[in-house]
Amino acid sequence: MTTSTPHATAPAPRSLRERLQPLTVTGTVRIAAWLMLLAQSGIILTGALVRLTGSGLGCPTWPKCTPESLTNTPEMGIHGYIEFGNRLLGIALGVLCLVTVLHLWRLRKDRKDLFVLAVSLLAVVPAQAVIGGITVLTDLNPWSVAIHFIPSAFAVAASAYFVRRTHDSGRLTGDRAPQKLRILAWVIAVLVLVVVLFGVLTTGAGPHSGDELSTRNGLDPEIMARLHAWPVWALVIATVVARVLAARAVAAGTADRALSRTLDVLIGVEILQGVIGYVQHFTGLPVTLVALHMIGVCLVIAAATAVVDACYSRAPLPEAPARS
Repeated sequence: MTTSTPHATAPAPRSLRERLQPLTVTGTVRIAAWLMLLAQSGIILTGALVRLTGSGLGCPTWPKCTPESLTNTPEMGIHGYIEFGNRLLGIALGVLCLVTVLHLWRLRKDRKDLFVLAVSLLAVVPAQAVIGGITVLTDLNPWSVAIHFIPSAFAVAASAYFVRRTHDSGRLTGDRAPQKLRILAWVIAVLVLVVVLFGVLTTGAGPHSGDELSTRNGLDPEIMARLHAWPVWALVIATVVARVLAARAVAAGTADRALSRTLDVLIGVEILQGVIGYVQHFTGLPVTLVALHMIGVCLVIAAATAVVDACYSRAPLPEAPARS
């Protein structure tokens, strides 16, 4: 005689609204966070391609591409397609941000941190559109071009932080590293900001202006390259010192191994970025290497954000409520 084992009751399927606007952090929320990070980095890359291909005035006016057309026309050639493609990606990013905000709507109280991040990233989109419009209408003024980059850099950092927050409750519970390490992590973050600012100024002094007729910022490219290199070396040294201190703290039981792993990633990205930077400098700034260097900027920003965040402990995600 055989006995049958009763089957466990399958969880009831979630309603459409619960799928579109969940009450807990789900895999969909995490996917949205990763898409946000990729899209913000993509905007930086495509913006660089606009500049590197001389397509900055591919659409010579704003908000339309031409005074007569909202979109580019075949007569405008490849530059029109590249510039208008960058604008389209900006619109797609805005849609993604809006969808993410709506997706988190029912979590706006329980996960205010995620909701505020999503709203902040959404706010960057129209701000960047206005700065981009001013940049076009001023014939790619180098200072406007420089300002145009900064919000995107902060958006990459915010997106990386957003990704990390989808894996915990967001509630700070303590420190995962000694005070010296926490301070050093913030020093690393400040150095990344300095590196980005000097990088923007160096770019404004270089040959890739975005259009043959646009002006540069008037700074000496060689001097700016050297000034850009100094905080880069300071960043590498600070990161290596932090890695040594983290190893000691982990051995002493006063730090989490997660901090060591994030520092390992940051060191690896810094080395790669440094190699690309020096090679591009001594080979006349070829377009491909400069584009790779821009991808590296996004990786450095995201990795440095992870290092700072890894110094702090947050409560885990709550258990999902049982479904009847």
